[in-house]
Amino acid sequence: MTMRVDVQPAYILHHYDYRDTSQIIELFTRDYGRLSVISRGTRGAKSKLKSVLQVFRPLHVSWSGKGDLPALTMAESAESRLPQLSGKALPSAFYLNELLMRLLHRHDVHEDIFDLYHQSLYTLAAADHLEVTLRLFEKQLLNCLGFGINLDTDAESGEPVDETGHYVYYIEHGPVALKPEEQHSITHHLVIKGKSLLAFDRNQLDTDDTRKEVKSLMRLVLSYYLGDKPLKSRELFR
Repeated sequence: MTMRVDVQPAYILHHYDYRDTSQIIELFTRDYGRLSVISRGTRGAKSKLKSVLQVFRPLHVSWSGKGDLPALTMAESAESRLPQLSGKALPSAFYLNELLMRLLHRHDVHEDIFDLYHQSLYTLAAADHLEVTLRLFEKQLLNCLGFGINLDTDAESGEPVDETGHYVYYIEHGPVALKPEEQHSITHHLVIKGKSLLAFDRNQLDTDDTRKEVKSLMRLVLSYYLGDKPLKSRELFR
C-alpha cells in the first residue's frame, strides 16, 4: 500500500549521494519521527530544491511511496528566519544531529524532541555559552527518551544531594556521597561536586567549574548509551 504524507514539519539530519544526481535524505519529522527518503535529481545543477535541502533549515516536506524508502515529492522552507550558525555554533549543531541519528529509532515519534531540537538550533545561533545549550540539550534529550539522570538525590541513602559534598556518579543509578577522606582516593569513577549536580538540575550552569564538571558527567552518561563508536562531530571542534 502506498503511503502519502503532505506538508510535514521536518529537518534534514544527514544526506548521502545516490547515483548521479539523487540523494538519500535522513529526515527528522515532527509527526513521523526519523525516516529516510529518496530525493531524485536534487543534486543536479538545475534542481530548484538543491538550495532548499540543507541541514539546520526548518522545512515542510511531503513524500510518497511504499516500504522504507519513499520518494520526496515536495520541500520548502518553513520559516523565513533561519538559524544563523557560524563559528563553533556550526559544529555544535552537527553534534546535535549526530546525537539524534545515533539515539533515535526509526519511525518513533518524539514531538517533544523535535521541538527541543528546533529551539536549540536557534539558541545556539545566539548563545554566549554554547556549552550551556549543549548540556541542556543532552539532559533534556535523555529525559525525553526515558533515560533521565538523577541529579538531586543520593542513590544510596535517599537523602537530598548536599551542595557542599562530593559524589561518585554511577550510570543508571546516580550520585553516591563520598566521605571527606575518600575524595582524593577515587581514581576509576567520576567524582563531581554536589553544587554542580544541583546547578545542573536547576539548569544554572553559571561558572566555568560547573560547566567543566557537568561536561564530564554527560560524556560519561552518553558514552553508556552511544556505545564504543566515537562521535564524528566531536572531531570538528578540534
